[in-house]
Amino acid sequence: MNAILRSFLIVCGIPTLIAGIYFGAIASDVYVSEARFAIRSSKSAGSGTGLAAFLSSPMIGSGGQESVIVTDYVMSQDMLSRIEQSMDIRKHYSNPERDALSRLKVDATDEELLEYYQKRVELLHDTGSDVITLKVHAYDAEFSQKLASLIIAQSEDLVNRMSNRIEEDGLSMAKKEVDRLAARLRDASDTITRFRNDNNSLDPAEESAFVMGLVSNLEARLSETRTMLSEKLAYMKPTAPEVITLKNRLSALNRQLSLERGRVAGEESGLRLSGLMDVYQPLALEKEMAQQQYASALTSLEMARLETQRKKQYLIAFILPNLPDEAVEPKRFFEVLTVLFSSLIIYLICGLMWSALRDHIRV
Repeated sequence: MNAILRSFLIVCGIPTLIAGIYFGAIASDVYVSEARFAIRSSKSAGSGTGLAAFLSSPMIGSGGQESVIVTDYVMSQDMLSRIEQSMDIRKHYSNPERDALSRLKVDATDEELLEYYQKRVELLHDTGSDVITLKVHAYDAEFSQKLASLIIAQSEDLVNRMSNRIEEDGLSMAKKEVDRLAARLRDASDTITRFRNDNNSLDPAEESAFVMGLVSNLEARLSETRTMLSEKLAYMKPTAPEVITLKNRLSALNRQLSLERGRVAGEESGLRLSGLMDVYQPLALEKEMAQQQYASALTSLEMARLETQRKKQYLIAFILPNLPDEAVEPKRFFEVLTVLFSSLIIYLICGLMWSALRDHIRV
């Protein structure tokens, strides 16, 4: 009986006593700051009421894989490096005033610091609602809140950088096409401007149409004058004043008609309207095509901009890091009970194994 009691005290009593001393008098208080956030975009819609409706509304749909990226980033060396630029996390967790079992070694390597950081920062990802719960454990309440806020700020910066990269990649080709077509339109406009300056002609097509109108009008007047002259000659002498006037008018109309026809098919001051039209029409067609393609490229750019806005990601911290007013860890009584029950289970298992072994030896 004494042997059983002695073994029980050794296996159960001593570990429980040590645990009681450590958790009751030595273990440092740990404060936990908690926050909740989610990654959302505008590419999906949802239904519901309250917070669920807000987080799944058409303007801010689920972020999907971005949540996994953010959780991996929070636990990464890159995140730890950014934190160290703003906070002396190593000094806080290696403070010699804290108990030796829970604090960080003063001479800890970067890898050891990362491993310790990953134990002090807890992330819980609810895949159903795609909400991430962040818990930061620290020896000081304000430090835990500040660290949690910094982690959320750095995570939001990552999400913004990813969104900006998506926007830049999505708009890059569209912007290049707009710039190319804008240059083509400028070249076409410059070519037409040089043509007009060199040939003193704004639009040969319009000028030709105007001249053809004059020719038609002159031909009509010429036909009318000939008719009048024939009527006068029927009862007047060729030397009559009215007949001479009509003959002079007929001669003037013929000269004017020849001149206008020459502007279209012939040459005047080195210009040929028909030849200018042959040169101008391809230039005008090139400018019109460039304008249409430029307008189409602008439309494509705007569509690409809307698409990137639709895919833009947002980090929404709907529960900000709190300032804990009491230490919630370690759970001293619970930890002591855990050691007690664990020791008791080990004691019973060892006792059963010893009894079975002893019976086997006797046999």
